[in-house]
Amino acid sequence: MARTQAKDAGLARRDSRAALFDATAALLSERSTIEVSLSEIAQRSGLNSALIKYYFGGKEGLLLALLERVAERSMADLANLVRMDISAEQKLRIHIGGIINTYYRSPYVNRLINYMIVRGDKASSERVAKIFVEPMIAAYRAIVAQGVAEGAFRPLDPGMLYYSVVGACEHIFYAGYSLPTTLGLSELTDQVRQQYVQHVVDLVFHGVLGRSEAAGQAAAAITRIA
Repeated sequence: MARTQAKDAGLARRDSRAALFDATAALLSERSTIEVSLSEIAQRSGLNSALIKYYFGGKEGLLLALLERVAERSMADLANLVRMDISAEQKLRIHIGGIINTYYRSPYVNRLINYMIVRGDKASSERVAKIFVEPMIAAYRAIVAQGVAEGAFRPLDPGMLYYSVVGACEHIFYAGYSLPTTLGLSELTDQVRQQYVQHVVDLVFHGVLGRSEAAGQAAAAITRIA
């Protein structure tokens, strides 16, 4: 009897946590900020707001746990990608699509990462850096090194590439308010997601694929003129 009760309690806990995660994710996805109140989360989930403190210690703990849930899947996929026996060019193309797909499913992710690092307590900031930033930079270093060794990429800073790629992938989701003006759309559709993946891939690869010596000299000349 005691074992059955403990099992039921465990299932109820997982169900409640999942409901709180889903409610928070839905609310964050609907707005361009990460400002969401405990009462809103409670109302959307159908649960008492006191459970947020009980399970997560408070709102910041809930947001951190939500990020950890996203990171668990995304970073596992990235690690598997780095280990795959394919070219660096293929890896980077797949990675760009993966980032955009993640933001399409969870458009709040990068905003929440930045919020937790800048405004969270020290422990939360360090945790977010460990579960997101560190694995991403390690992957970029590996992919860039492979690409340079293969002769496909020119030498470039992995950290700079990280900022460029993530920034390009994320902004369309962050700036959803501008869609009517920029694309004439009221919301992002799956078709636009697919088009944006190809757009960012094309844009990035014009900057990372190896160039001939003549092309490199021309680019250097343009830089000096600028």
